[in-house]
Amino acid sequence: MQFEVTGLEYDDRISNFMVSAKADYEWYLNKTEGSEENLEIQRDVIKGTKPYKNLRTDLKLGCILPTIVLAIRDIEDNVTEKYRENNGFISADPEDLKTLEHALANVPAGSVDIVDGLQRTNALRQVMSELDDKGREEFLARSLRLEIWINIPFYPLAYRMLLLNAGQRPMSMKHQIDILSTGLADDLSDLDGLEIMKVKDKKRRVKPGQFHLSILAQAFQAWLQRSPNVDRTNLVVETMAVDEALDSLGIDLAEEGEDNRDSFRKCVKWMTSIDSKLGADHLKFFGNETVILGFSAAIGFCHKNERLKDRIEPSMLELIEETDWSSENPMGVETFDRIRRGIDTKKFNVGEATRNLVFNAFREYIMQEGSSSMEDC
Repeated sequence: MQFEVTGLEYDDRISNFMVSAKADYEWYLNKTEGSEENLEIQRDVIKGTKPYKNLRTDLKLGCILPTIVLAIRDIEDNVTEKYRENNGFISADPEDLKTLEHALANVPAGSVDIVDGLQRTNALRQVMSELDDKGREEFLARSLRLEIWINIPFYPLAYRMLLLNAGQRPMSMKHQIDILSTGLADDLSDLDGLEIMKVKDKKRRVKPGQFHLSILAQAFQAWLQRSPNVDRTNLVVETMAVDEALDSLGIDLAEEGEDNRDSFRKCVKWMTSIDSKLGADHLKFFGNETVILGFSAAIGFCHKNERLKDRIEPSMLELIEETDWSSENPMGVETFDRIRRGIDTKKFNVGEATRNLVFNAFREYIMQEGSSSMEDC
């Protein structure tokens, strides 16, 4: 297997190193083994369309693939600490570059995520499976170009991906955030009481604090765009949502003096705490996807509103306390359930109506700083 670092750059906007590299197909397919499973909630793999049939044919003829973008985690910080930044070009001693190259070349497969290139990766795997032993050996020796982001946190990666895709043929925001979901899981993994379940785990929620990664990815989108309705069918509305998301992430990345990258973590932390207080008797409340989206959107709405931003934390602490001592109808969940069942299915989409009900209730609670009960809201 061959891997070679060809360049190193530093992105001042998102404060991260990006490595340009070349690798043979064997290295790449070995290191990305399992990434497709990690991204099962991403776009379905395209197998039958004409463009991808042509791509597989071209791969057999030795075509050069467009650069694939990877995010590699768990790299020691000392492999980049000696690099000197200078007008976008970074100089380093050959020995330092070899240290970096060795660290990346020997990274375990579980630390590599495909940011951009899932369809190309699957095309490579399909072609390899169709070749005989001799053809496969020649095929695996071919090279491809890589753009590798080292230890990049979830927020900067989300900002970068949304920005780059904003001017191209639109990929929905949902798909883009789904692609980044592994980074989101890493970002949230150390929260007390939270257990993140992935599609491949085939688990179902049986206790408070358990949430599927796919739902948390949607919750992040709802938080980001301040709306509980994350599936966009109107292209203009979708474009506006992406623009707003970029503004939100850009502001959070630019502000100093507080850890703004923890904003969504706090949202999930509060949700997990309230879920724990509700207990096993009310497991269905935050087991309902519509509730999670409504809650996250309300937090996101208030977070981006200067007048409401400072009311969120005291309101959430009040709500957690209210949920703790209210035993018969904690946080008004029984009332919520009665209202939800009373929605006229002939006039309204129940899912959308429920999301809006939850969004408006939590937003109202925060606006009043917990002075009214959740049941009233």
